[in-house]
Parts: sequence; structure tokens; C-alpha cells
Amino acid sequence: MLYRKLGNTEVSIPAIGQGTWKFGEDKQQEKDEIEALRFGIEKGLTLIDTAEEYAGGGSEQVVGQAIHDIRNDVFLVTKVSAKNCSYKGVLRAAEASLERLRTDRIDLYLQHWPSEQYEVSETMGAMAELVSKGLVKYVGVSNFSIPLMQEAQHHLGNVPLVCNQLPYHLNDRNIENQIIPFAKENGITIMGYSPFGFAPHVFGGKGFPEAGTPERSTLDTIGAKYGKTAYQVAINWVLRQQGLVTIPKAASKEHIVDNLNALGWELDQEDINRIENHFPVSNSESVNG
Repeated sequence: MLYRKLGNTEVSIPAIGQGTWKFGEDKQQEKDEIEALRFGIEKGLTLIDTAEEYAGGGSEQVVGQAIHDIRNDVFLVTKVSAKNCSYKGVLRAAEASLERLRTDRIDLYLQHWPSEQYEVSETMGAMAELVSKGLVKYVGVSNFSIPLMQEAQHHLGNVPLVCNQLPYHLNDRNIENQIIPFAKENGITIMGYSPFGFAPHVFGGKGFPEAGTPERSTLDTIGAKYGKTAYQVAINWVLRQQGLVTIPKAASKEHIVDNLNALGWELDQEDINRIENHFPVSNSESVNG
């Protein structure tokens, strides 16, 4: 298993985690979701990411069922909704998440999106309070720009900002321009989500290259060289960046095995160059993934 340090802490987390977006939406899928999470944890994918917004708390409940008897084996990440980012709202949301997750602490608590209703100072004040109470170990954000990261760290005081969760995949390399360099300089781990891109109907994003396209052919050809799939090439490419981890969704054992096979080998520079010629970085620095 490949591990990366969490910010400037001494904590190491798996470079690939388990994302749980859409978990908990269908009761008939719950058993399979729990089994997939347990299988992934057994295989070393002990970084579990969820959020109170996912399935209206349903995802956290599934995660809670999956980890309740192996809590100490897991690095647990969840997120407070932007609409709950008042001081008291954050405290209430954290308590509710803890109950759904069946645990007494959250390892990494993130503000899910910048809030239009509440000031960063208010939210981060509550985050620092949760750390002082021992309910949260580490604080991070999600979908934050550089100025918002700076503001968050300022209002956290002595509590370090250790993570920013952002979209990062072949069709969205925007954060390479300024955000990744800033994060490396300031000891902030980038947790990239949606490493295969977004379905076209989600956030207006681009999905994974379809079979037969020049982009997909390039990934297929490179993958064949290493005995890997195009998807495994895509994850391996994401993880070429130090200080970065990724959280692909994996709702089945097969997906987890596929994700694990993205580890244990490295793309050579020639292949990285070929990939990046087909998927160029844009000049935009937006984080509206």
C-alpha cells in the first residue's frame, strides 16, 4: 500500500481511499456497500470518505455499520454541509454525524463547500472547538480557493488546516496551476475526488474518455504496456503528484481490486508526457467541480 503524510502531521494515510457518494440511497444495495467497504479495509484501503449530505446522512449510516467494530483500523473523513456552517450549526452537524457513524470522533472533518450564508471565521471557530473537545482530530476544507484556504487557516489559529478536497482528474487539471503548489508549500494535503471525471450530467463536467476516442486509445495503449487498464493508468497518473491522495468510489469488490491494481508500479516520464499532451492543463483556476 502506498501511504502519504496528512499535511504536516505525523499521520500517514493510504494514497487511495474509498469514496461513498451515492451510498445509502438504495436500501437494497446496503449489504453490498457494507461488504465492499469491509473488503477494501481488509485490503488496506482504510481511508473512508463520506459526508452528511450524501443520501441525507444515509451514507454515514452505511459507513457506521461497516466500521463500528473496526473503528481503530479506519481513518474516517466526513463533511459538514455549507448550509450548516454557522458556529452552532457545525457543532450540531458534527454530533449528528458522530451518531450516524457510530463513533466518538471524526479523524478529519471538512467544510464541504464554501458557504454563502456564514463567514469562514464562524465555521472555523466551531471546527477548532470540536478539536479542543476531542470530537475531531484534524480539520480540512473542500472546494476552497487559495484565498479561502488562507482565511480558514487564519481563523483556525493554532489548529492546522491539513486538507483540501478538490476535483482532480485527466479532464480537470486546473488545480495544478496554483492550488497544488500552494498546498505543498503550506503543508496541505490535496484529496482529489472523481479521479475518473464526472458524468456529463454532473456539474457539467467531462467523464472518462469513451472507447474509440484518441484520448482513450492513448490510455489503453499505455495501459497495455504495463498490463493495466485505462482506469488504472488514470489513477496512477493522479498519484504521480506528491502530497496528493485520491478517493474513487468503489461500490463493489471488483472495483476495489481494480483500484488497488493502480498501485505498485509507476508510469515512466515518456508515458506521462503522452498522457498530458492528450489532456492538457487549462489556464483556469476555478474549483467548481
